[in-house]
Amino acid sequence: MMDSTRLCASIYGVKTAKTKSRGSVVKGLALITWMALATTEAQNLAPPPTRLSTPGMPGRPAAPTQGVPAHPGQQPIQQQIIQRSNATDAARYLAGLPVSAQSPLTRLTSDPRWIAHSNAMNAAFSKLDQVQLSDIRIWRAEFLAPATKFSRTCLYFFSGPDFLYADTFYPDCNTYVLVSLEPVESIPELQSVPTAILQNTLQNIEVSLNTLLNFGYFETQDLREYSQRSQLKGVLPIIFVFLARSGKEILNVDYHALGKGGAPGVKVAFLDPATGAHKALYYFSADLSDDELKRNSAVLRFCNSLGPTNSFLKADSYLLHQNGFNIARNYLLGVSASILQDDSGIPLRNFTPEKWTLRFFGTYTGPINLFKSFYQADLRQYYATSSPKPLTFGFGYQYNRQDATLILAVRR
Repeated sequence: MMDSTRLCASIYGVKTAKTKSRGSVVKGLALITWMALATTEAQNLAPPPTRLSTPGMPGRPAAPTQGVPAHPGQQPIQQQIIQRSNATDAARYLAGLPVSAQSPLTRLTSDPRWIAHSNAMNAAFSKLDQVQLSDIRIWRAEFLAPATKFSRTCLYFFSGPDFLYADTFYPDCNTYVLVSLEPVESIPELQSVPTAILQNTLQNIEVSLNTLLNFGYFETQDLREYSQRSQLKGVLPIIFVFLARSGKEILNVDYHALGKGGAPGVKVAFLDPATGAHKALYYFSADLSDDELKRNSAVLRFCNSLGPTNSFLKADSYLLHQNGFNIARNYLLGVSASILQDDSGIPLRNFTPEKWTLRFFGTYTGPINLFKSFYQADLRQYYATSSPKPLTFGFGYQYNRQDATLILAVRR
């Protein structure tokens, strides 16, 4: 952890009934209408993002991929025949997973250092699934899925490259938008990278993922040190690892810039074999502070084009509790059909009862010591009087499930 004097500059971006009543039907129709109107209006305001070329990442024919088994609770799906891309093989190589037999990366997977990397990644992700992700899927199916069915967009501010948790909580979404300070750079063809440097990059990936895989959130310092040491810069290599480890097939990678001088970013089009759906992941490197959004709000205009969102906040350094992030906080309160967060997200006082239905899970023991000044007495009172359901997984800064706080806000 970093000292509090470097908080905003350094930690920012870390990383967390059988029948329906008539009122429910009317509410659903109203929300769908709102989504259509919001999309139409935003498309008139926001210029389309500039698409940049993707060096070294064209799709190419390859052997059909193996079917991906459904997660527990999902119905088995029919195996699809899809053509593996260079980008998918690159992602799988970085993630320590087998690549296509025809891939030029195949020869690199016989290196003992890659095999050691693969074994380490297999063990780490297996443990994470057993102690964390599998329980999240069960909770999500019971409590989150019914509240988020009116939107198929996940908006994740202060995300870092954390596609893994976004996908786990929101597997039904077709569009994911991640926004944080970490830069995005293109990935070269891996076979062109000197072997010694590439092996060092694999070790750096393991180090950079250590905090998230063990505690559920990213440390910005880990990400920055990884970027400084690694031949592969920015968030995209880690995003690739999460796409590969969640069984996704990357179809295309386009680099974006949101208008002249706007936020640089990337769009990754991918196939989710678990559902057969074609999806899109956007990552934008942007400062979400008031000063920067007043200067350039292109990222917010882009998000407007997606309609109401399911917004996700986790381990975000309590930035939305501070006056320097009023625009981002108010934007989320305005654009979201639902918000899932820990106590480091939007303060409880900002959820007005006439607009939001709140549900609490886990417990509230207060922030960790680094953020103890953001203790919420009103949130403690809600937990004391509402008998929230316990959690079987940790969340945000509280990786111990006994101390984890989870708040689901749904627009009325």
